[in-house]
Amino acid sequence: MAPTPAAVTQSSASHAPMVSGGTLTVANLRAFEQGCKQYFSTKAIAAPDQVCRIIYNFEDETVSSWIFNIKDKLMNLSFLDFMARLRDKWLSNTWFIEYGKILMTPQSNMPFTQWVNTLRNANKILRSKEDLYMDNKRLRRHIR
Repeated sequence: MAPTPAAVTQSSASHAPMVSGGTLTVANLRAFEQGCKQYFSTKAIAAPDQVCRIIYNFEDETVSSWIFNIKDKLMNLSFLDFMARLRDKWLSNTWFIEYGKILMTPQSNMPFTQWVNTLRNANKILRSKEDLYMDNKRLRRHIR
C-alpha cells in the first residue's frame, strides 16, 4: 500500500497553513510554501521572523521530531533556505530530476500558455537547485 501524502490546510490567508501527518511531497511542500507566503504577506511578517512563525505547523511525528532536534539551526535560516532544507531532508534524492525534465520538455501539442505555466511552476520549485534553476532571462530564451 502506498504511503498517504500529507495534506496542507489553511483556513484563511491570515492563518499559517498546517501540514497533516503523512508523506511530504513536492506538491504538498509547494502548497505549504505558497500558503506561508500568503500568510507572511497578509500579516506583514518580517523575513527574520518567518520561519519561527511556521516551524511547528507540521503534524507528522517524524517531521516534528526532526524539527525539534535542530530547531535552533532551522530558526536561523531564511524561509527559502528552510524550504530547501525540508525538500533535501524529506524528498527523494532525485526529486529535482523530474522537474528538470519538465523544464526541458518541448511545447509539442500543449497550448502555449499551459506550457509556459508548467515551465514557470517547475522552475520555481527548482529555485534551490542552482544548476537547474533558470533566471528570468534564461527562461525567456528557453521559451523562444
